[in-house]
Amino acid sequence: MIFAAEHQADSEDLLPSLFDMSKDYGKQLLFIGISLALGFIAQLINFKFYRRIAPVFYVLILALLVAVLGTKPIKGATSWFSLGGFKFQPSEIAKVATCLALASFLNLPKNKLKTLKAKLKALSIVLLPMGLVLLQGDAGSTIVFVSFLFVLLRAGMDLWIYIVGAIVVLLSILTLVVDSPAPLFFMLTVVGNISLLYFGKQRKRQQFLSLYLLFVLLSYGLLPADYEHMMILHGFLLVTLGLFYFRKKWRLSTLAVGGVFLSGIYILSVNYLFHNVLKNYQQERILVWLQPEKCDPLGALYNVNQSKYAIGSGTWFGKGFLNGERTKLDYVPEQSTDFIFCTIGEEWGFLGTTLTLLLFLALLLRIIYIAERQRALFSRYYAYGVASILFFHVFVNVGMTVGLVPVTGIPLPFFSYGGSSLLSFILLVALLLKFDYCRLLVFR
Repeated sequence: MIFAAEHQADSEDLLPSLFDMSKDYGKQLLFIGISLALGFIAQLINFKFYRRIAPVFYVLILALLVAVLGTKPIKGATSWFSLGGFKFQPSEIAKVATCLALASFLNLPKNKLKTLKAKLKALSIVLLPMGLVLLQGDAGSTIVFVSFLFVLLRAGMDLWIYIVGAIVVLLSILTLVVDSPAPLFFMLTVVGNISLLYFGKQRKRQQFLSLYLLFVLLSYGLLPADYEHMMILHGFLLVTLGLFYFRKKWRLSTLAVGGVFLSGIYILSVNYLFHNVLKNYQQERILVWLQPEKCDPLGALYNVNQSKYAIGSGTWFGKGFLNGERTKLDYVPEQSTDFIFCTIGEEWGFLGTTLTLLLFLALLLRIIYIAERQRALFSRYYAYGVASILFFHVFVNVGMTVGLVPVTGIPLPFFSYGGSSLLSFILLVALLLKFDYCRLLVFR
């Protein structure tokens, strides 16, 4: 696919050019050889060594993430060490180091996620490299570390933390979708009132809720689209109900009124950060995702539109290998890296893209199966880390090519061009195979 993405229409001699080290596909062949060799070497090392070396490897990678901040920026990010004609990206290997370090931490019985101290330590293992990568200006690699939250959930992290996180994400998206925060404030007061009426009144609960919903409809009918006044009206009712129930159910009242108040502050904060802190190109990337009608089709929206056109033009069975017109003419930027899925879609069609996603699904299911049969917690949590990283990469990469998620620089595992990313994926899987091979030796 990398060869197809770089192949030009006037190219005749295909085989010799396949090993051209001045091309991405030539370099990728070299990366494949190096990565497979290192993956093979990883199989020869005693599996206990990885558990012992995990903290040291993690600290070493953190040092590299700090050192890379002093390098020359490439495409606005200080993420690469230049080694001759090649570049090394430590943030890719940081995924492997973080996966090992987190598994090593969760392996110890004293570190079960039942205490606040253990939870904070586990989160710090993820947040430290995540923060350093963010300082590099690499948003794509930064959000990949969010995938480790799935590992913490499997390890016993409280579910309510994820529920609150989902609410925060939803509020952020809604804030950026609507033009004014007033409708959101009105919605929050309605949710708060419904919560108080449902959980605060045991008797005649349905009657009170029915009356309130009728009140909501009447207020909307009398004040159509006047969300500011409706917000004041229902907010006053929320405070009144909160004071009424405070005496007997102070926790419920505090949670409902305080939750609405804090949510309102958060909405204002998101609105302020988006318009006053984010740079123009960062705003455009978000608007391309949430409000494409406000973007210039030949500007910020160009990449996503061309990506959709390329995938859609493949129809059911594709145009055939090296026959993709938009691929040949370079309509889609970064097509050998971030937008490699477009090449699959155009040249192999719906059948090819479906097969690709099914192969990834089979791989993920197999990794989860391997994770559940591990005797050691270290191996189990490491396996879940591998599955989480691969799932996140596939979901975000494919999602951004079809406009489901914002455009970020994140590679498609085993497809996109890049030596550092390929090395990280092969090491992740190679170590998993080693741990699984030695699983029966754990209790010997």
